[in-house]
Amino acid sequence: MSKFNETLTAIYAKNKKILNKRNMQGGALALSLMLLFTGAYVNAPQEVTKTNVDVTPARTAGVFAAVSSMDLTAGDSSLVYASADVTVVAATTDQVEPDLDNEYDEWADKAMANVEDYLYIRSEANESSEAIAKLRKGDVATLVDVFDGWYEVESGNAHGFVSADYCVTGIEAYELAMDVCNTYATTDVAGLRIRSEASEDSKILKVVPQGTKLSVNSDAEAIDGWVAVTSGDTTGYVKSDYVNVDMVTGEAITLEEEAEAKAAAEEAARKAKEQAAAAAAANQAVIDSATDVSLIAAIIQIEAGNEPYEGQVAVGAVVMNRVRSGAYANSVSGVIFARGQFATSRMSSVLAKGPKASCVQAAQEAIAGSDPTGGLTHFRRAGSKEGLIIGNHVFY
Repeated sequence: MSKFNETLTAIYAKNKKILNKRNMQGGALALSLMLLFTGAYVNAPQEVTKTNVDVTPARTAGVFAAVSSMDLTAGDSSLVYASADVTVVAATTDQVEPDLDNEYDEWADKAMANVEDYLYIRSEANESSEAIAKLRKGDVATLVDVFDGWYEVESGNAHGFVSADYCVTGIEAYELAMDVCNTYATTDVAGLRIRSEASEDSKILKVVPQGTKLSVNSDAEAIDGWVAVTSGDTTGYVKSDYVNVDMVTGEAITLEEEAEAKAAAEEAARKAKEQAAAAAAANQAVIDSATDVSLIAAIIQIEAGNEPYEGQVAVGAVVMNRVRSGAYANSVSGVIFARGQFATSRMSSVLAKGPKASCVQAAQEAIAGSDPTGGLTHFRRAGSKEGLIIGNHVFY
């Protein structure tokens, strides 16, 4: 019997304990073997008849059991079975979760690294060999072969060896994936209702369109027929009949792929930085070329664009009062762009489009000396401070 099949047998033994915890009947395996060989039974009370049966190993919805030699006796006759490896199906009770065997069938030859970050995939089955890839937390690999303390695996574009000490397989790999991988429920119908509780009589929190991807809330209580989900700030339940639930697992990344991804990210960051610098330079060029009238008109539009005309002139007057006071910068641009004084983040955009006519006229009047505030140098939203109220601002 091959080392790989010996390991599958070991995986079976380990996972059988897990399945037993989910109410697997202790006699199911024996029952399955008896049913399997019923057709080969030979009734010969006076002599022993040997029948050799070759069964090709197959993947089933149950558990793996590698059998090299077995004697079954019924009455006065004997049936001697000799073969290489066989796969048998273990029966389960109705109490077992209905999809558990299907999940085991899908995950029987899967492995995951039970680590916080990643496990190296190496070129050979020893710790001194070259690291060629990373099997990260949440990545799934397929078992290819087994060596002493090592698994040969494939995942993504990686093919190599991982230490068995840091891996889990079969049902344990599935349960680890359930813990560390994200699970999503995709709506299968239009207008799916997210309810506050797992009941059709409970409050509707949100209605989502078909195709919406909802995060499954694995920490919530599991209730038959319902799935606990999160959508934005909303957490509730949806009917399981109307969603498709999928687990998102990853694949290993080769060190070459990782290096390429890092280089691509660095290049993207460099280009983004260059574009930001170019945009900032262009914005500054717009600001630098603007006249005092345009600058004051733009800040009037930003700060008081929806205020009555008198309020617009008053904002422009505050700028000019600071310029003339001697306590602030002695230029319009110096006053407007002083740190933390005016809302200038949209200045270049307003200047590029051109301030609206009323703001331009208000700026011209303020520069000419019009001042509804009587020399005041500050303003803020009305109601926040005592002072002169004009429109929705208080000047002080």
